Amino acid sequence: MKEEEIIKKWLDNETLSGEELQFLQENEAFKDYQKIAENATYFKAPQIDIHNGLKSVVEKTREKKSKKVWINQLTRIAAILVIAIGSYFLFFHSTQTQIDTLANVTKQVSLPDDSEVILNAGTSISYNKDTWTGNREVHLDGEAFFKVAKGKKFTVITSLGEVSVLGTQFNVRQRDNSIYVDCYEGLVEVKINNKRIKLPAGNSIAFRNEQLNEYENTGNSSTWLQDKSTFKSVPLREVFKEFERQYDIKIQTKNLTLNQDKLFTGSFTHKNIETAIKSITLPFGLDYSIQEDEIIVSARE
Repeated sequence: MKEEEIIKKWLDNETLSGEELQFLQENEAFKDYQKIAENATYFKAPQIDIHNGLKSVVEKTREKKSKKVWINQLTRIAAILVIAIGSYFLFFHSTQTQIDTLANVTKQVSLPDDSEVILNAGTSISYNKDTWTGNREVHLDGEAFFKVAKGKKFTVITSLGEVSVLGTQFNVRQRDNSIYVDCYEGLVEVKINNKRIKLPAGNSIAFRNEQLNEYENTGNSSTWLQDKSTFKSVPLREVFKEFERQYDIKIQTKNLTLNQDKLFTGSFTHKNIETAIKSITLPFGLDYSIQEDEIIVSARE
Protein backbone atom coordinates (compact mmCIF):
# COMPACT_ATOMS: atom_id res chain seq x y z
CA MET A 1 0.00 0.00 0.00
CA LYS A 2 1.25 3.45 -0.86
CA GLU A 3 2.36 5.88 1.85
CA GLU A 4 -0.40 8.35 1.13
CA GLU A 5 -3.08 5.65 1.40
CA ILE A 6 -1.83 4.57 4.84
CA ILE A 7 -1.74 8.17 6.05
CA LYS A 8 -5.25 8.72 4.66
CA LYS A 9 -6.49 5.70 6.67
CA TRP A 10 -4.91 7.20 9.78
CA LEU A 11 -6.61 10.54 9.11
CA ASP A 12 -9.95 8.70 8.68
CA ASN A 13 -9.39 6.93 12.03
CA GLU A 14 -9.62 3.57 10.26
CA THR A 15 -8.14 0.45 11.84
CA LEU A 16 -4.54 -0.09 10.73
CA SER A 17 -2.82 -3.43 10.38
CA GLY A 18 0.30 -4.25 12.35
CA GLU A 19 2.39 -3.73 9.23
CA GLU A 20 0.80 -0.34 8.59
CA LEU A 21 1.33 0.77 12.19
CA GLN A 22 4.96 -0.27 12.00
CA PHE A 23 5.34 1.69 8.77
CA LEU A 24 3.94 4.85 10.41
CA GLN A 25 6.14 4.45 13.47
CA GLU A 26 9.23 4.19 11.31
CA ASN A 27 8.24 6.97 8.90
CA GLU A 28 9.91 10.28 9.85
CA ALA A 29 7.58 12.39 7.71
CA PHE A 30 4.53 10.89 9.45
CA LYS A 31 5.92 11.99 12.82
CA ASP A 32 5.85 15.57 11.54
CA TYR A 33 2.18 15.25 10.50
CA GLN A 34 1.32 13.78 13.88
CA LYS A 35 2.96 16.70 15.72
CA ILE A 36 1.18 19.19 13.48
CA ALA A 37 -2.22 17.64 14.22
CA GLU A 38 -1.54 17.41 17.96
CA ASN A 39 -0.28 20.99 18.26
CA ALA A 40 -3.08 22.39 16.13
CA THR A 41 -5.70 21.03 18.54
CA TYR A 42 -4.40 23.34 21.24
CA PHE A 43 -5.81 26.31 19.35
CA LYS A 44 -9.34 25.04 19.93
CA ALA A 45 -10.64 27.19 17.08
CA PRO A 46 -14.37 26.56 16.62
CA GLN A 47 -15.77 24.67 13.64
CA ILE A 48 -12.37 23.64 12.32
CA ASP A 49 -11.67 19.91 11.95
CA ILE A 50 -7.91 19.36 11.95
CA HIS A 51 -8.03 15.74 10.76
CA ASN A 52 -10.45 16.48 7.93
CA GLY A 53 -8.33 19.44 6.94
CA LEU A 54 -5.23 17.27 6.65
CA LYS A 55 -7.27 14.58 4.95
CA SER A 56 -8.35 17.06 2.30
CA VAL A 57 -4.74 18.00 1.75
CA VAL A 58 -3.82 14.35 1.28
CA GLU A 59 -6.61 13.76 -1.24
CA LYS A 60 -5.63 16.80 -3.28
CA THR A 61 -2.02 15.72 -3.51
CA ARG A 62 -2.39 11.96 -4.09
CA GLU A 63 -1.71 12.18 -7.79
CA LYS A 64 1.83 13.52 -7.41
CA LYS A 65 4.20 11.23 -9.28
CA SER A 66 7.15 11.59 -6.95
CA LYS A 67 6.67 10.48 -3.34
CA LYS A 68 9.32 12.90 -2.19
CA VAL A 69 7.57 15.81 -3.90
CA TRP A 70 4.25 14.67 -2.43
CA ILE A 71 5.68 14.46 1.08
CA ASN A 72 7.31 17.89 0.88
CA GLN A 73 4.18 19.55 -0.47
CA LEU A 74 1.98 17.93 2.17
CA THR A 75 4.32 19.15 4.90
CA ARG A 76 4.24 22.70 3.56
CA ILE A 77 0.47 22.78 3.19
CA ALA A 78 -0.07 21.23 6.61
CA ALA A 79 2.19 23.86 8.15
CA ILE A 80 0.20 26.58 6.37
CA LEU A 81 -2.96 25.05 7.81
CA VAL A 82 -1.59 25.35 11.34
CA ILE A 83 -0.59 28.98 10.73
CA ALA A 84 -4.07 29.73 9.38
CA ILE A 85 -5.66 28.17 12.45
CA GLY A 86 -3.41 30.24 14.66
CA SER A 87 -4.35 33.42 12.81
CA TYR A 88 -8.01 32.51 13.08
CA PHE A 89 -7.66 31.97 16.82
CA LEU A 90 -5.88 35.27 17.37
CA PHE A 91 -8.34 37.20 15.20
CA PHE A 92 -11.44 35.97 16.99
CA HIS A 93 -9.90 36.17 20.45
CA SER A 94 -8.48 39.69 20.24
CA THR A 95 -8.67 41.82 23.34
CA GLN A 96 -12.24 43.06 23.66
CA THR A 97 -12.88 45.32 26.64
CA GLN A 98 -16.39 45.61 28.05
CA ILE A 99 -17.48 48.01 30.79
CA ASP A 100 -20.90 47.90 32.45
CA THR A 101 -22.76 49.93 35.05
CA LEU A 102 -25.55 48.72 37.28
CA ALA A 103 -28.67 50.61 38.32
CA ASN A 104 -27.98 53.72 40.41
CA VAL A 105 -24.30 53.70 39.35
CA THR A 106 -22.33 55.91 36.95
CA LYS A 107 -18.72 55.40 35.92
CA GLN A 108 -15.99 57.43 34.23
CA VAL A 109 -13.42 55.60 32.11
CA SER A 110 -10.51 56.52 29.85
CA LEU A 111 -10.11 54.95 26.42
CA PRO A 112 -6.69 54.00 24.96
CA ASP A 113 -6.30 57.43 23.27
CA ASP A 114 -7.23 59.27 26.51
CA SER A 115 -10.74 60.02 25.27
CA GLU A 116 -13.10 60.10 28.24
CA VAL A 117 -16.44 58.36 28.61
CA ILE A 118 -18.93 58.71 31.45
CA LEU A 119 -21.48 55.89 31.58
CA ASN A 120 -24.94 56.52 32.95
CA ALA A 121 -26.73 53.89 35.05
CA GLY A 122 -27.63 50.64 33.29
CA THR A 123 -25.17 51.13 30.43
CA SER A 124 -22.64 48.96 28.63
CA ILE A 125 -19.79 49.88 26.26
CA SER A 126 -17.19 47.72 24.53
CA TYR A 127 -14.16 48.36 22.34
CA ASN A 128 -11.11 46.55 20.95
CA LYS A 129 -7.80 47.62 22.50
CA ASP A 130 -5.74 45.78 19.87
CA THR A 131 -7.22 47.64 16.89
CA TRP A 132 -7.93 50.95 18.61
CA THR A 133 -5.12 52.99 17.02
CA GLY A 134 -6.52 52.53 13.52
CA ASN A 135 -10.15 51.94 14.38
CA ARG A 136 -11.69 54.03 17.17
CA GLU A 137 -15.06 52.30 17.59
CA VAL A 138 -17.17 51.99 20.73
CA HIS A 139 -20.29 49.84 20.93
CA LEU A 140 -22.90 51.37 23.21
CA ASP A 141 -26.02 50.00 24.85
CA GLY A 142 -27.48 52.65 27.13
CA GLU A 143 -26.35 56.25 27.67
CA ALA A 144 -22.90 57.81 27.80
CA PHE A 145 -21.23 61.20 27.54
CA PHE A 146 -18.12 61.31 25.32
CA LYS A 147 -15.22 63.73 25.39
CA VAL A 148 -13.18 62.64 22.38
CA ALA A 149 -9.47 63.30 21.93
CA LYS A 150 -8.54 64.66 18.52
CA GLY A 151 -7.41 62.08 16.01
CA LYS A 152 -8.89 59.67 13.49
CA LYS A 153 -12.62 59.20 13.16
CA PHE A 154 -14.29 58.14 16.39
CA THR A 155 -17.52 56.14 16.03
CA VAL A 156 -20.15 55.17 18.57
CA ILE A 157 -22.20 52.21 17.34
CA THR A 158 -25.67 51.43 18.70
CA SER A 159 -28.39 49.04 17.60
CA LEU A 160 -30.27 51.95 15.97
CA GLY A 161 -27.49 53.98 14.37
CA GLU A 162 -23.98 55.39 14.50
CA VAL A 163 -22.44 58.67 15.64
CA SER A 164 -19.07 59.71 14.16
CA VAL A 165 -16.73 62.55 15.15
CA LEU A 166 -13.08 63.62 14.93
CA GLY A 167 -12.84 65.35 18.30
CA THR A 168 -15.71 66.82 20.30
CA GLN A 169 -18.08 66.43 23.25
CA PHE A 170 -21.44 64.76 22.84
CA ASN A 171 -23.97 62.52 24.53
CA VAL A 172 -25.68 59.41 23.14
CA ARG A 173 -28.68 57.73 24.75
CA GLN A 174 -30.03 54.54 23.19
CA ARG A 175 -32.85 52.88 25.08
CA ASP A 176 -35.12 50.24 23.56
CA ASN A 177 -36.29 51.63 20.18
CA SER A 178 -35.21 55.23 20.74
CA ILE A 179 -31.92 57.07 20.31
CA TYR A 180 -31.03 60.63 21.31
CA VAL A 181 -27.84 62.51 20.38
CA ASP A 182 -26.76 65.85 21.87
CA CYS A 183 -23.73 67.73 20.50
CA TYR A 184 -22.06 70.16 22.92
CA GLU A 185 -18.81 70.92 21.10
CA GLY A 186 -17.57 70.55 17.52
CA LEU A 187 -19.58 68.62 14.95
CA VAL A 188 -20.96 65.09 14.92
CA GLU A 189 -22.40 63.00 12.11
CA VAL A 190 -25.32 60.74 12.91
CA LYS A 191 -26.26 57.82 10.67
CA ILE A 192 -29.73 56.34 11.11
CA ASN A 193 -31.50 54.15 8.55
CA ASN A 194 -28.88 55.07 5.91
CA LYS A 195 -29.59 58.77 6.47
CA ARG A 196 -26.70 61.01 7.56
CA ILE A 197 -27.28 64.13 9.64
CA LYS A 198 -24.64 66.76 10.47
CA LEU A 199 -25.20 67.95 14.02
CA PRO A 200 -23.33 71.10 15.13
CA ALA A 201 -22.76 72.18 18.74
CA GLY A 202 -25.94 73.26 20.51
CA ASN A 203 -28.17 70.87 18.57
CA SER A 204 -29.79 67.54 19.29
CA ILE A 205 -31.76 64.86 17.49
CA ALA A 206 -34.29 62.33 18.69
CA PHE A 207 -35.21 59.17 16.76
CA ARG A 208 -38.27 57.44 18.19
CA ASN A 209 -41.01 55.33 16.62
CA GLU A 210 -39.32 55.72 13.23
CA GLN A 211 -39.65 59.53 13.55
CA LEU A 212 -36.58 61.78 13.45
CA ASN A 213 -36.70 65.22 15.08
CA GLU A 214 -34.02 67.90 15.44
CA TYR A 215 -34.03 70.60 18.13
CA GLU A 216 -31.72 72.96 20.00
CA ASN A 217 -30.08 72.24 23.34
CA THR A 218 -29.01 75.11 25.56
CA GLY A 219 -26.76 73.37 28.08
CA ASN A 220 -23.01 72.77 28.11
CA SER A 221 -23.35 69.09 28.96
CA SER A 222 -25.97 66.46 29.71
CA THR A 223 -27.92 67.15 32.89
CA TRP A 224 -27.48 63.58 34.14
CA LEU A 225 -23.83 64.48 34.78
CA GLN A 226 -25.24 66.87 37.42
CA ASP A 227 -27.48 64.13 38.89
CA LYS A 228 -30.61 65.11 37.00
CA SER A 229 -32.44 63.36 34.14
CA THR A 230 -34.07 65.70 31.63
CA PHE A 231 -36.62 64.87 28.93
CA LYS A 232 -38.38 66.65 26.10
CA SER A 233 -41.63 65.11 24.84
CA VAL A 234 -40.60 61.60 25.90
CA PRO A 235 -43.18 58.84 26.55
CA LEU A 236 -43.94 58.44 30.26
CA ARG A 237 -43.14 54.73 30.04
CA GLU A 238 -39.58 55.59 28.98
CA VAL A 239 -39.25 58.14 31.80
CA PHE A 240 -40.31 55.52 34.36
CA LYS A 241 -37.67 53.11 33.03
CA GLU A 242 -34.97 55.73 33.45
CA PHE A 243 -36.24 56.40 36.98
CA GLU A 244 -35.86 52.68 37.74
CA ARG A 245 -32.26 52.73 36.52
CA GLN A 246 -31.33 55.75 38.61
CA TYR A 247 -32.96 54.57 41.85
CA ASP A 248 -32.71 50.77 41.42
CA ILE A 249 -36.38 50.34 42.22
CA LYS A 250 -39.38 49.02 40.28
CA ILE A 251 -42.38 51.16 39.31
CA GLN A 252 -45.72 49.37 39.14
CA THR A 253 -48.79 51.02 37.63
CA LYS A 254 -52.35 50.59 38.84
CA ASN A 255 -55.45 51.54 36.84
CA LEU A 256 -53.14 53.35 34.45
CA THR A 257 -52.36 52.78 30.78
CA LEU A 258 -48.96 53.98 29.63
CA ASN A 259 -49.47 54.61 25.93
CA GLN A 260 -47.40 56.68 23.53
CA ASP A 261 -49.72 59.68 24.00
CA LYS A 262 -48.48 60.39 27.51
CA LEU A 263 -45.38 62.51 26.83
CA PHE A 264 -43.26 64.03 29.58
CA THR A 265 -41.24 67.24 29.35
CA GLY A 266 -39.26 68.06 32.45
CA SER A 267 -36.67 66.52 34.76
CA PHE A 268 -36.19 64.60 38.00
CA THR A 269 -33.35 64.64 40.51
CA HIS A 270 -31.16 61.62 41.29
CA LYS A 271 -30.69 62.66 44.92
CA ASN A 272 -34.17 62.45 46.46
CA ILE A 273 -36.56 59.70 45.45
CA GLU A 274 -39.75 61.38 46.68
CA THR A 275 -38.95 64.70 45.04
CA ALA A 276 -38.11 62.82 41.86
CA ILE A 277 -41.30 60.77 41.60
CA LYS A 278 -43.37 63.83 42.48
CA SER A 279 -41.74 65.73 39.58
CA ILE A 280 -43.01 63.07 37.19
CA THR A 281 -46.46 62.26 38.56
CA LEU A 282 -47.66 65.76 39.46
CA PRO A 283 -47.96 67.08 35.85
CA PHE A 284 -50.20 64.10 34.97
CA GLY A 285 -52.32 64.25 38.13
CA LEU A 286 -51.15 60.80 39.24
CA ASP A 287 -50.89 59.37 42.75
CA TYR A 288 -47.92 57.41 44.04
CA SER A 289 -46.97 55.26 47.01
CA ILE A 290 -43.33 54.47 47.83
CA GLN A 291 -42.91 50.93 49.19
CA GLU A 292 -39.76 49.17 50.36
CA ASP A 293 -38.77 47.78 46.96
CA GLU A 294 -41.23 49.38 44.54
CA ILE A 295 -43.31 52.46 43.78
CA ILE A 296 -47.01 52.15 42.96
CA VAL A 297 -48.24 54.82 40.52
CA SER A 298 -51.97 55.02 39.96
CA ALA A 299 -54.59 57.20 38.34
CA ARG A 300 -56.16 59.64 40.77
CA GLU A 301 -59.66 58.59 41.77
